Amino acid sequence: MYKTIEYRCEDGVALARLNRPDKLNAINPAMIADIRALRDTVHNDKNVRALVFTGAGRAFSAGADISHLVEIKNASQVVEFFDNIQGAFNALEDLDRPTIAAMNGFAYGGGLELALACDLRILADGASIGVPEIKIGALPGAGGTQRLTKMLPPAIAKQMIYFGDPLSSAAALQHGIVNAVVPADRVLDEALEWAKRLAQLPPLALKCGKRLVQVGMSTDVKTGIEAERASLAFLFGTEDRVEGMTAFLQKRAPKFSGR
Repeated sequence: MYKTIEYRCEDGVALARLNRPDKLNAINPAMIADIRALRDTVHNDKNVRALVFTGAGRAFSAGADISHLVEIKNASQVVEFFDNIQGAFNALEDLDRPTIAAMNGFAYGGGLELALACDLRILADGASIGVPEIKIGALPGAGGTQRLTKMLPPAIAKQMIYFGDPLSSAAALQHGIVNAVVPADRVLDEALEWAKRLAQLPPLALKCGKRLVQVGMSTDVKTGIEAERASLAFLFGTEDRVEGMTAFLQKRAPKFSGR
């Protein structure tokens, strides 16, 4: 179904593995198209409760495939490439299900930008992350200049973008750009465990929670609180809210249906 990604879904957890290990999972137009198509597949499959991205081989992703970029000859091709990759990552960020980047190895450039478009990030101990584009006369072009400045202290974001030097896994955790650092052989297992936990939670509440976080990052507090109130009014009318509170009172595990 996909040319550059291996995909499977089991018990509500979808796993997408970037599969160009001989190219360190570098992102080319085929992979961009696959990410966009996979996002749409997940969006349309209500059985999927959480989505995990990881990479085949020793890297999560080395970033954009430079062998493709050097073939770009004019402005229209530049615009087309970056429209496609930005559109794919924006769509992934807006997916109404939680997403986790299981960063099994280093993530640079577009690889890091893919992880930044996910909700949660788990990084292999000893792996580094960065946006080295300035070293080849460019800049991050898949949301990196914007998402990094929202996730990091401004001075650290500027340091990464200006110098192009990577952050160590320890520094990434210290600055809060990743949620956890674990041994490399545990990254995917840890991410799948997180995804399984998410899959047991009420989907509508997760959807609203994700949307409220996005609203909170882009608007003023009062507008966000109004959105929060509207979401709670909606959730109190759902079957999952009734089930959750009933199960709590009955001291049993709830079973959420997404209704």
